[in-house]
Amino acid sequence: MVRKFDDLGERRHTRIAFQKPGYVIPTPDSPWIECEVVDISQGGVCIDVGNLFIPDLFGVAFSPAGEVLRVCQRIWRDGPLVGARFVSAKELRQGNLASPDAGREPEKVR
Repeated sequence: MVRKFDDLGERRHTRIAFQKPGYVIPTPDSPWIECEVVDISQGGVCIDVGNLFIPDLFGVAFSPAGEVLRVCQRIWRDGPLVGARFVSAKELRQGNLASPDAGREPEKVR
């Protein structure tokens, strides 16, 4: 079921509840690991990865064939849930992505 969240809270973009399978790509050469895409917005994604380690930068595929792939930067983690923002090709080329944990207070439990 796809559901739109109109209350943005502190977010910049409207979230859409997705609740469909996706795939985490920890590194370019590693196997894809199935996850659940909880919600998605223009700026990022929330995924359920269980206890899987998620690096600062990783890929997400939204289908088994990988027709839609996005590079993501982990922003927060709350147990099995990981929130990430989509990274642009320009940001990747510039290589100046800050660690999501640098200078941040611990995330509040959602």
